[in-house]
Amino acid sequence: MIKHVVAFRMDKKLSADEKTDAMNKMKSLLEALPPKIDELEAAEVGINFNPTDAAFDVVLTTTHLSQEALGTYAGHPEHLEVLAYIRSVISERIVVDYER
Repeated sequence: MIKHVVAFRMDKKLSADEKTDAMNKMKSLLEALPPKIDELEAAEVGINFNPTDAAFDVVLTTTHLSQEALGTYAGHPEHLEVLAYIRSVISERIVVDYER
């Protein structure tokens, strides 16, 4: 089992309302992917409430049966469409992939 964890920091140019809207849209788009992508077993999205500067704004955790399935998910057109939106509203992301 592969876990793919991504944390996103929203673009500081967004107003508070734009940031909230963008985070909620990211959550909806990402959580809608599992039925569309066979290689994506599950997706969980959390929106941060920690106000410290060290905290990122949104976290995504996905589950895949293999590293190959993760690679297929990464290149899937449905994922790439969501990723294009995400890249338009974030300033930074970090990724950790691990096997359980």
